[in-house]
Amino acid sequence: MSKHFQHACRFLRHNEKIAGYVTAIERHTQLLREIRALLPPPLDEHCLHAHLDAGVLTLLTDSPVWSSRLRFFTPELERHLTPRHGSIVACRIRVRPQTSVPSPKPANHKLSANTARHLIEVASGIEDPRLAAALRRLAKAGAKDY
Repeated sequence: MSKHFQHACRFLRHNEKIAGYVTAIERHTQLLREIRALLPPPLDEHCLHAHLDAGVLTLLTDSPVWSSRLRFFTPELERHLTPRHGSIVACRIRVRPQTSVPSPKPANHKLSANTARHLIEVASGIEDPRLAAALRRLAKAGAKDY
């Protein structure tokens, strides 16, 4: 491996179509850092995204509770951001939609018949009786059809 690593963004900037997206992402990330620096903990951690377009500041939070708390800080955010980013005419606060989390599949702790046979074979070649017994127990407990 090379001792000199380069960030992927350097390579992405060479593609004209992607370079604009990389610049926009960096601009949004910097704006979010500025906003989080102005917010008190733990509110700063719940401000997830910031976007400023045509004087409209849009902020994204992870729950309605944090959205309400963030609304109290919008005048201060506007006051601090206006000198650097221009006049802010509106501030919208949005809540990230809840995603439905699929229920996890039950864990399959069963071993295939081939794996169980292999464990038994390995156990027969091991001199340590405790380790061999443990492998046989594992084969027996985890086997589907063995």
